[in-house]
Amino acid sequence: MSREYAGGKPQVEHAMAKIICVEDEPDIREDIVETLELAGHTVFQAENGQLGLELILRERPDLVISDITMPVLDGLGLLAAIRAQHPEFADMPFVFLSALADRKDQIAGHEQGADEYLTKPVDFDLMHAVINAKLRQVQRMQEQKDRQLLKMYGALTRMPILEDEPEEHNRLKGKRLNIVTISDDDVDLTEVHRAIKSCGHVLHCMKSGRKFLASVNSLAPDLLLVAFNSEDLKAPMLVKMLNDMGEYSFYKILLLPPSVPDFPAMGKLPSFDAHMRTPVDCQALMKQIERLSVSLKDSEDLLATG
Repeated sequence: MSREYAGGKPQVEHAMAKIICVEDEPDIREDIVETLELAGHTVFQAENGQLGLELILRERPDLVISDITMPVLDGLGLLAAIRAQHPEFADMPFVFLSALADRKDQIAGHEQGADEYLTKPVDFDLMHAVINAKLRQVQRMQEQKDRQLLKMYGALTRMPILEDEPEEHNRLKGKRLNIVTISDDDVDLTEVHRAIKSCGHVLHCMKSGRKFLASVNSLAPDLLLVAFNSEDLKAPMLVKMLNDMGEYSFYKILLLPPSVPDFPAMGKLPSFDAHMRTPVDCQALMKQIERLSVSLKDSEDLLATG
C-alpha cells in the first residue's frame, strides 16, 4: 500500500534502527511496517504480545511500537513483562499505539514505563517524529555511557584514553543542540541544514506547523527556526498556539521573507528571540547557533557544579 506524507519522504538524522511492530489488525500492521521500512528501518512484526515478546528477546530491537488491546497477551502485559523480567531492555523505547484514547489507558501505560502514547487512526508524520526523537534520546544516553566507561577504563589502567575528535572547524565548543526547522517549499534551507549537520547538531526538518505542535514534547528542541509561512500555519499563529499550550523556553528565530517590510518594533518581535531575512545568511546564523550552544553548555555546567 502506497503511503503519502504531509512532509514528503520522512527525514531522519540518525542511524536506521531495528524496530518491532506488535499489532493484531493486519491492515494497520502492514501500513506501519511499510512506512517504517520506507524510512530505512528494519522492521519485524508480530500479531500479539506473546509473539512480540519472543521477537524482542530474539532480535533485541532499538524500539518497540505496540497496540494495547490484543489477544493472548495485550500491550500492557507485554510492557510489564519486558520492564519487570528483562532489565537489559530498560533503555529500549516502548511506544503504545491504540484506539483507546481514554486518559486512564494513557496513565496505565506511562505507569508501566511506556515512553509515548499514539492513538489511531495513525498519524504517520507524528509517528515518525516520535520515533526519531526517542531514537536520538537513546543514542545520547549510549554515548554518555560509552564516555563514562572510557574514563573508568582509563582510571583503572592509568592509561590516557583519547576519543576521536571531529575536524577543528566542525568541533562543537558548546552543547549539541536539538534544532527544528519549519518552512514551506518557498524557502530553501538546504545550505542551512547542511551547515547545522556538519557542526554535529541534531536536525529535524518539518513543513507543518501543526505537526510540530503535536510533537514538540517528544522533539524537545533547543532551537526553533521557523519561516513566516509553513504549509499550514503562519509563524505568529504557530508561536501563539505554542504559548497557549504551556511554557516552552527554547530559543526561537523567525525567518522573514523579503516581501515583509521593516517596522519600528522589528528588533523586539513578541515571542521570538531573533529574526533573519531569507535567503538566510548562513554564516551569520551559524554564529548565533554557536553562541546559543556555548551559552546552554555553560548553564548546564553551572548547574552541575552548583
